[in-house]
Order: sequence, then C-alpha cells, then structure tokens
Amino acid sequence: MRLSSRFLTTALLAASPIAIGAQGLSDAALATIPQYVSIKIGSGSAAKTVSQFTVPFVAVVPIGSRFNIDVATAFASSDVSVNGKSASSITGLTDTQVRANLTLGNDAVVFTVGANVPTGQYKIEEGKADAAGQIGNDFLIFPTSSYGSGLSTTGGIALARSLGNWNIGIAGSFRKSTEFDAFQAVTDTGKATLTFTPANEVRARLGVDRSIGSGRLTLGVTYSSFGNDVMANTSYATGDRYIGQASVYVPVGSTDLYISSWGLYRAKGQQFGGVANPETVLNAAVSLGFHSGNLLIEPSLEGRNWQVDGVKAGLLGNGGVRLRWGTGTFTFIPSATYQVGKLYSTLDGSSIDVTGWRASVTLRVH
Repeated sequence: MRLSSRFLTTALLAASPIAIGAQGLSDAALATIPQYVSIKIGSGSAAKTVSQFTVPFVAVVPIGSRFNIDVATAFASSDVSVNGKSASSITGLTDTQVRANLTLGNDAVVFTVGANVPTGQYKIEEGKADAAGQIGNDFLIFPTSSYGSGLSTTGGIALARSLGNWNIGIAGSFRKSTEFDAFQAVTDTGKATLTFTPANEVRARLGVDRSIGSGRLTLGVTYSSFGNDVMANTSYATGDRYIGQASVYVPVGSTDLYISSWGLYRAKGQQFGGVANPETVLNAAVSLGFHSGNLLIEPSLEGRNWQVDGVKAGLLGNGGVRLRWGTGTFTFIPSATYQVGKLYSTLDGSSIDVTGWRASVTLRVH
C-alpha cells in the first residue's frame, strides 16, 4: 500500500533543503498533532461514513550544529460505517520513519539518509481491508493514508544557493523498497497471505523563493518516478507523479494574507485488470491572519477539483479557522474545517454528495 495521500508532507519534506540551526540535545523539539476526520459519502441508506482519528508523533533531535535525527510515527483508528453501524475498521500504529540529516557549508548542502521501519499493521484481514483502502485517496486526503508499507531505505541530497533576489534549491532522492506480507484472504482451503513489493522511487524537487515587498513568493515542483509494484506475483505500475506548489504571503497592515495552491498529476499506469487512467487534483486556498498579542486567528477558504483522464470526478469546498498561540517553548495550534462537495461518475456524470469535517490540535515543545 503506497503512501499516496500523504504527498503534501512526504513529497515536499523528503526532497527539500533543511536548515539546521540547533546546537545540541537541549534544542530537541517534540510535536504531536491529534486529528479527527469524518467524511460522509452519498445520502440515504446507501451513504457511508469514513472516519479517522490519528495521533502523529514527531521528534527532532540535534546532534551538534550540523547533524540531526528526526523520528515520526502515528497511532490511527479508521472506520467505515453504513447506517450508523461499523462495517470495517482498523486500529494500531503506523510505520516509523527515521531520518538523519547532515548539513555542509552555510546550509548549502544537506545529505539525508532515512528508513521506513515496519512497525505498522500488516497481513490485513478482509474485514479490515475496506477501512484500510478508503483512507488512501488523493482527493479526500486522510491524515494517515497507510498503516504499513514495508521496510525501505532512502538516500538524498539537497543543494541551495542565492542568485540575485532569488533563493534556489534542488534536491534528489532514491527509495529502495522490499517485499512484505500485506493482506490475508480467505480461500476454500483456509487463509492465504498476499505479498506486496512497492516500486522503487526516484524523486527530484526544484524550489525557489524571493521577497516581494514585505511579503514572500514561494514556488516548487516535485517529480516522482516509480518502477513496477508487484502484488501476488502480478506486476503493475502506479504512474509517475508531478506535484506543483505555489504560495504568496503579503502583510496588509496588521493582517497577514496567504494565497496558496498545489496540483497533483498522476500519469497513466496499470492496475489489476486494466489501465489506471491519469488523474489530476488541483487545490487553491486563501486565508487571513489576524494578530492579537500572542494569538493568531486565521480563517480560510479552500477549493479542490479532481479529474480522471480529463473527466470531472470530484469537487470539494472547505471553510475553516485556525488559531495559534505560543509562549516560551510551547506552541498550541487548534483548527477546524467543514467541507462539502460532490463525487462524479466518470462514465455517466451522475453525482453523489460529500460532506464532512476535520479537527486537529498541534502541540509543540521546542
């Protein structure tokens, strides 16, 4: 099961320059981000609700001024219910990501070595398979998109420098994955274990930013190329991925204006029984930040469009508010979002309603 829905964190984090300013163990930072998501798909007796409660944990430990280690894992509980009754659920730890970063020069070169340690859920039984599958969606985006992806290792390098008014960064990485037991299926002769080998991945990222008056403009693009996945001795391809990102920050008096967008394009691939058509997800958001002492109040609006092979597949609108309060070494950031939209059949254009809400709390000690 590929970590497909977590592209906004993994794709932009694993292939981007990292500035290390901490000096030692006393500068370690800890963060946890409890999140709850509930999304209702359809209406009436045919409607189903996909919900997830997840608690990610992140620790960043500096070992001197040029070397640091970060560790991330999560506990997640996912459920699919119909008419208020649970039809499929899965609960437990996810895999653990361990990464070491070495900075050379004036934060100009960063070497990264990481590993995905298989501490998550494996040999998923049929009764849990629906819940495990529903959360891996690039359009609806659940905080935890996979409970386990097997042992893998990643190596990467990032370079950064200034050219005139622009800061430019380029990065590349390679991930080597190994086979693991993914599912347990019931057959006439008992239970059969299905093995899965994720494709190896090559990733490249280019990012630039610059000041614009008192604000800032940031642009980035990430390309990921995959080999073939192998499931139960059958080979298929997920399709290469392109992710673009742009954001603008502009102070307007005492108010902060943020405008951001991202886009995902997955090229045509192969799946069991046929072709996986290319898909595109486009997202745009605007938010305003109001300051009151140590408190930031940030309402936001967001829109998302999903197309499969050029045919409309989904529309989603989000409205929410985020608060940020910090004092000393402690930062507290609660947020809540309500979303409404539609999913469309790519065959006949028929639609079903989608409604849901999200809530999260970020707690950081640094």
